[in-house]
Amino acid sequence: MISVFSVSQRGAKTGERCASLVGGEHRRPPRDQLRSSVSQAWGQSKAIVMVGSIGVAVRVIAPLLQDKETDPAVIVVTEDGKTVIPLTGAHLGGGTDLSRSLGTGLEAEVVLTTSSDRTSSIAPDLLCSRWGWKIEGKRGLVDTNGALLDGKDLLYWIEEDQSMPPFPERYLRTPRRDLAQVIVSSKKRGLASDQVQLVPPSTVAGMGCRKGTAKTALLQELTEALEDHGLLIQSVGEIRTAWAKKDEPGLMALGEELGIPVTIMTDDEIKAVQGTFSPSAAEDHLGLPGVAEPCAASAGRLLGPRRAQNGVTVALAHRPLNFVGKLSVVGTGPGDSGYITLQAREAIDRADWVVGYRLYVDQLPQEWLEGKGVERYGMGQEEERVEAALSLARKGYRVALVSGGDPILFGMAGLARNMAMGVPLEVIPGLSAVQAAGATLGAPYSNGLIMLSLSDYLQPWRAIEVALEGAASTDLTVALYNPVRKGLEEKLDKVKYTFTARGYIDGWLIRDAGRPEESMRPIKLAELDHRDVDMRTMILLPGKNTVYRDGVLVDTRGYGKERTDSI
Repeated sequence: MISVFSVSQRGAKTGERCASLVGGEHRRPPRDQLRSSVSQAWGQSKAIVMVGSIGVAVRVIAPLLQDKETDPAVIVVTEDGKTVIPLTGAHLGGGTDLSRSLGTGLEAEVVLTTSSDRTSSIAPDLLCSRWGWKIEGKRGLVDTNGALLDGKDLLYWIEEDQSMPPFPERYLRTPRRDLAQVIVSSKKRGLASDQVQLVPPSTVAGMGCRKGTAKTALLQELTEALEDHGLLIQSVGEIRTAWAKKDEPGLMALGEELGIPVTIMTDDEIKAVQGTFSPSAAEDHLGLPGVAEPCAASAGRLLGPRRAQNGVTVALAHRPLNFVGKLSVVGTGPGDSGYITLQAREAIDRADWVVGYRLYVDQLPQEWLEGKGVERYGMGQEEERVEAALSLARKGYRVALVSGGDPILFGMAGLARNMAMGVPLEVIPGLSAVQAAGATLGAPYSNGLIMLSLSDYLQPWRAIEVALEGAASTDLTVALYNPVRKGLEEKLDKVKYTFTARGYIDGWLIRDAGRPEESMRPIKLAELDHRDVDMRTMILLPGKNTVYRDGVLVDTRGYGKERTDSI
């Protein structure tokens, strides 16, 4: 749960908006009850957002702070909603990522004070927060985060049976544990003072017990079973048990204390688990091959026979982790970063990798790419860049596949959708070049707009001819994209013939629309020349209701007070 507190009535609307953006619960307690209200929410909240001043927030939370691994993130939002500041728990508490989401939704400035965040470095504790892992050896964060700030790479060592997590670019694998600053392991490791251990939740505990067994007894037996295998209790990501134990309060309380789910398996699910298990009383009492061992084995490889002591059975299994990434196909607009939407900006900001056509990647502000992996591709490598983006997403990375203009219009969205094969994918729209050009020219398509591509690399030219003929019959404004060099003179002759025959007279050649080097030139359509056109040129053909007046193009709609004269 995310708890949002408004310190005063002035900030109540901002508080309600924050709660809506993050799916949180908004509270507006009386000022003299603010401290007690926050204290009550502290243990039940994964984050607390306080709408008010930093001073008030510090005084309220100071007595509650205990440990950065268990404390909720605390974020301060100013009453006017214009500034967001992660106060505590920026990394392990997820405060940095939550602040960025709030900043995007509120259109606010996010003030990051953690050094690694300000240099776009992804610290080990931030990785743990994003992956849902635990961290050991927090004292080593001073050295690891300091190394990142100094521009150094981090060496990591990973246990052989662990799934490879999506490490950022500046993390390099080493086969020697003694040389690594970052250790990935579910086992107890003797850490040097400059090492941190990232603990994946790769252990599943199958558990059974006598009716009414207390939580303390269950925890003791689980702890001892883990110690038998040298495992950390932080590595337990789930408890599984039989349906007959679904109402055991001790098991439910244990899961709640450890912050992990307790999964109840049906009898049929247990019977379907393959393997040879230790003899169990469950065969006589429940008609099952066992409880602890088959429940654990249903998740992965059993680490050994169950432990049975004091009316509690515990079996442990190693579960390979599945990292689920995400592909965002991001429309970056016509070129200038001012045209990029807030949603697109957030997708690029949260991405681990940015992939795209070289020109579109290089048009992004370079500071947006700091700390990220970047892959640039040339013209004609559309399938290669989409496959590269999907491959990274399958490995667990968050990937922004940037596509100029709007990604659905002659962009990468359709290809990515067709190739995704189960990869989580979102499409973030962008402004097209014709929208930027239209705003500069005036309002040239109020009655409608037809956009066509002249490229016949993927579509047969005859299909494009049919589309041109259809467009010319509408009398609407038409924008022609992608005048590829191959056969360009003949293609433009077809454009001239088709549209002049339908009464189109004028045209505009718009090059680099929406970019600093943008140029726009009016022409007579009959004089359209292939030597004046290249792939960065859009040909705009104003519709029959479009007039040129006072230096702008205006498409008239038929309102009574409209002027329809051209000057």
